[in-house]
Formats: sequence, C-alpha cells, structure tokens
Amino acid sequence: MQPLGRCRGAFKFTIMKKVAVMLDGGHVRVYTRKAGYRYEPDYIEKIAHACVGPNEEIYRILYYDCAPFQGSAKLPVSGNKHQFTGSDKWLHDLSYKDYFAVRLGTIKFRGFVPKNIPIGTGQPQDSDFDASFEQKGVDISSRRPPVFLLP
Repeated sequence: MQPLGRCRGAFKFTIMKKVAVMLDGGHVRVYTRKAGYRYEPDYIEKIAHACVGPNEEIYRILYYDCAPFQGSAKLPVSGNKHQFTGSDKWLHDLSYKDYFAVRLGTIKFRGFVPKNIPIGTGQPQDSDFDASFEQKGVDISSRRPPVFLLP
C-alpha cells in the first residue's frame, strides 16, 4: 500500500494476480538447446519466473515432461545393439523447487529415421540415422493430480 501524493487518507492498492505457469518440457528443451543453454532445473525455474508479469504472483508452476528413454535397440545398418541411458535425477531436483509440480508421461522408442533425405551416395551407415521417440501420456487433464517425485 502506498500513500497517494498530497491526499490525506487516500491510498493506492496494487492487486496481485495469482497465476499458474504451465511448461511443456519437450518444447522448452528444444528452444533452450537452440539458444545454446544447458537444460537443467535452475534454468527451467528461471524460464518459469520470466513468464510472470509485474502484477502477477506465482501460484504454481506445472511442468509436463517424461524421463529420458532407457533401453536398447538394434542400429539400423550394422544391427549392433545400442544402449540408451539417461538419468531422471534432474526431474526429481525440479520437483523439489518452490511452486513446482511435475507431471510425467512415458517415452516410447519409435525406431530410427534418416538425418537427411536422400541419405546420400554410397553405403548408408548407422551415423546417417537418428533415434525417433514419441512422448505419451502427458496431458493437461485437471482430473489427474500433479505428481510430486520423491527420492
């Protein structure tokens, strides 16, 4: 509350609006990496706070994503086994930050796709392909409560 100029007893009230910030982890990850930043909990928190206006106050930050794929697949040309490894520790760290609620889906491996079409001249190699993944089950349904990850 701030006093208004010379008027006695008159005050200016600033009403803060409470907002929920919703972040699509896959979308934010792509733009963060394109901008050359590391995708980590502190940076995700910084992005969420940047979404709030001057007369707004954070009520909740809803973060939608899935843990990295863990499993193996045969490479498309050589047939050798490739192991995909990843850690979901950063999701646990994010869920402990103030205001954050993390909602998780699943990720499915959908095969390998060519990096360039046409693949090129000569014999194709495993390095000409990228793994393709599909994120499932992360929605904004208000019927499902947020998931808080525990250690």
